[in-house]
Amino acid sequence: MRFLKVVLLASLLLIPAAGPAAAQRRRNSGRAAVPAKSPAPPVANPSATPVAAPARPPTPLRPTAPLALAIVNGQTLTTADLDPRIRQEIESLDEKIAQARRDMLDVTINTILLELEARKRKLTTQQLFNLEVIKRVPEPTAAQVTSFIEENRNRIDSGDDAATMRKQVSEILRANAGTKLQEDFVGRMRKQYHVVLGVDINTPNLGASAVVATISGQPLNAGPILEKLKPAIFKLRMDTYELQRAAVERLISDMLVIAEANRRNVGAEVLMRTEISEKARRPTDAEVEKFYAENKKEIRGELAAVHNQLVEFLEERDKQRLERELNERLRRAANVRLLIQEPLAPAQLISVDNDPSRGAATAPVTIVEFTDFQCPACAAMHPILEEVMKSYGDKVRLVIRDFPLAIHPNARKAAEAANAAHAQGKFFEYASLLFQRQNALDPASLKKYATELGLDRTRFDAELDKGTYAAEVQHDLVDGENYGVDQTPTIFVNGVVLGTLSPEALRAAIDRALAPAAPRAP
Repeated sequence: MRFLKVVLLASLLLIPAAGPAAAQRRRNSGRAAVPAKSPAPPVANPSATPVAAPARPPTPLRPTAPLALAIVNGQTLTTADLDPRIRQEIESLDEKIAQARRDMLDVTINTILLELEARKRKLTTQQLFNLEVIKRVPEPTAAQVTSFIEENRNRIDSGDDAATMRKQVSEILRANAGTKLQEDFVGRMRKQYHVVLGVDINTPNLGASAVVATISGQPLNAGPILEKLKPAIFKLRMDTYELQRAAVERLISDMLVIAEANRRNVGAEVLMRTEISEKARRPTDAEVEKFYAENKKEIRGELAAVHNQLVEFLEERDKQRLERELNERLRRAANVRLLIQEPLAPAQLISVDNDPSRGAATAPVTIVEFTDFQCPACAAMHPILEEVMKSYGDKVRLVIRDFPLAIHPNARKAAEAANAAHAQGKFFEYASLLFQRQNALDPASLKKYATELGLDRTRFDAELDKGTYAAEVQHDLVDGENYGVDQTPTIFVNGVVLGTLSPEALRAAIDRALAPAAPRAP
């Protein structure tokens, strides 16, 4: 019943997902994909995730002229040469961006409405949301669950047992009811507080001071909305670029193979068979055993049971190597020029909050890292940051913010412990210990490390046990999500996200930030 398993935990106040690293990606973040007929259930923290407005019908796409993608031996490849589905994805970018802007405006308005009504009733936003939505969601009847299953038989994977299937369907039906309650509540609030839309959020070159809506007579300016949109729009542009790049690379490879086949006066399939299939080497038993031994943790089953599968895998991997080598040889002999460019990451206003830092607050370059103390990639990046910082002296400041991933069960408490060490002036020393000892981040170990550093254990233990810094960690998480962080480590250099996690890329980003101002993405 796979289609049901992607339904859970899309948030009430969240913009719809924008599209399809050595860093570790976040899991269970609450941004699951949701089928069209399966709205999301209510969430537990509306103050962190604004109320979604009723969906607008999509704007019909206008046909666009083909875009030039590359020139290969004098021949221009355009979007007209792509698979129609890929071309449609590429050409729909502008409408996706426009929809993202409309969604963010709705989210912002609805967040303000929730806060206004909560203040009026002397409630927290959480209490108000519980009262108006969560507590009103009815429990589906057995007949409703059965009816839903019958109506969606063709979309349901029958691999799950009946009890599991009915439980998941019940969750979907609760989600449907919750979505309807949310929409009704939003509609009432919009009438009650007299929401009047102003300048179209998609107006070209919209200024930060433009009033895009008025709520109970109070203007809502475009500036904060446009700032929040930066990571979402960059992701849309990057997803489209990567789709475009992969598609055009395939086209180029196919063209060069056909041209080489014509030069040899054979068919393309004959060329591929001669250069790849016939040259691919079947692995020996010793090679299979070696691969199995090196990857045993990731392989299910004993060697005898998976031997044939491993042979096929290794043979296919060799074919892929041969195909890459063929493409590289053909590329070197051809005149290929790509006409598409990777989008520039935007410069965002990244808050340094009151988080641990090294370097002068007046430094011309500020590095902000969102990290997870249980993340191996963060541990690998930590000494790189330390080393690079040394070579720039007082020109660079480093700020560390928390982003514990849900896949790391000890990361959140470790972050709280690091904050407790920060309160006693030993954050970076404590953080180094956490990165060195990622296999022992239980509360007892966290307290032991405090002793090693000579911290006041009475104070440290009390703060860790009471969760004194839990809210601070959560605040960093929410900020990170607003900046588009979805993996660790994520590093910003003067507000521009670092695309490649390496010493060379970090130094290049710092050097660019120290150089005279260069244009960035809006």
